[in-house]
Amino acid sequence: MSQIDTELNLLKQRLAALEEQKRIEAEKEAEKKANPLRVLEGILDEKKERIENNRYLKSYPLARFYDQEKVAMLEPIFNMLVDIQRRLDALEKKE
Repeated sequence: MSQIDTELNLLKQRLAALEEQKRIEAEKEAEKKANPLRVLEGILDEKKERIENNRYLKSYPLARFYDQEKVAMLEPIFNMLVDIQRRLDALEKKE
């Protein structure tokens, strides 16, 4: 009987851990929907940091090049979106 109780407790702990993981993922998704510019900024910062610190595996020699291309394409788009957001905020304050 004690083995069944032990297994039951382990299953309860696993269930609690999975529920916590689900809650954390739901919070992340809500953050992504609420602040998409912050998410994009985080991605760009992460890529720039990887490029600066050269954190790439030697088995993927083109990964750095691809990240540099991504940053080069995404950074102007991000800057444009931030500028549009600032203008929208200014217009909303006027009204």
